[in-house]
Amino acid sequence: MKIAVVEDSLPVRRLLVKRAEHEAGVTVVAQASSEDEAVAAVMATEPAVVLLDLHLAPGSGLSVLSRLRRLQFTGQVFVLSATDRASVAAQCVALGADRFYDKAFDFEQLLTDLRDLAHRTAAQLGKMFQDVSPRAVVNG
Repeated sequence: MKIAVVEDSLPVRRLLVKRAEHEAGVTVVAQASSEDEAVAAVMATEPAVVLLDLHLAPGSGLSVLSRLRRLQFTGQVFVLSATDRASVAAQCVALGADRFYDKAFDFEQLLTDLRDLAHRTAAQLGKMFQDVSPRAVVNG
């Protein structure tokens, strides 16, 4: 499962990438630290999931989220923030976020959710290939 990591703090971004890539079936295909860079990277790589920080320099994660949905990005967006959940989670969902995680308290839950989604995605792909019946080729 392809993911993109959008985080302006280099140490946090490195940690997210390192931990995500340790999950079976997860590949980080894009990294970005600013709003414009994030939108361009996501649209170019079409990941299944975007891990999106709300505070970017320059720009904002809310703007990235809004722009991605306007551009009809259909992948999932998992928002990460140190901002109080009560003040931004509803706004994130209204703009099209699939999930919201508090950086300080929900990091392990984020990794668990990525792992589960990667396993479900792999299982669905496996089932698609199992359902294909052999076909005969007739020359004539």
